[in-house]
Amino acid sequence: MYVVMNVLHVPAAMKGRMGEMFAKSAERMRNVPGCLEFQFLSAKEGDKQIVYTKWDSEESFKAWTESESFRQAHAHSSDNNPATGSQLEIYEVMHGATYEK
Repeated sequence: MYVVMNVLHVPAAMKGRMGEMFAKSAERMRNVPGCLEFQFLSAKEGDKQIVYTKWDSEESFKAWTESESFRQAHAHSSDNNPATGSQLEIYEVMHGATYEK
């Protein structure tokens, strides 16, 4: 598995707005081939918000970034983006477990 985190730096006053921008993303990502999980995280303190996605493979992630749906989702993101910076972090899952209770 492959985990990609887009770490966004968002001023505290704009965190709610950023959350609204990503509110529909979870449903859209449900239909993306290879996407296993989508989470939008907001740090309790500080300016970080994270777009967390888990993929079945690196190939699935790369295919999505080259897709028309990716282009459409990001077409106007810079127009109203309250983030002051971002950093993409990519991880290969070495060990893991999921507990549904």
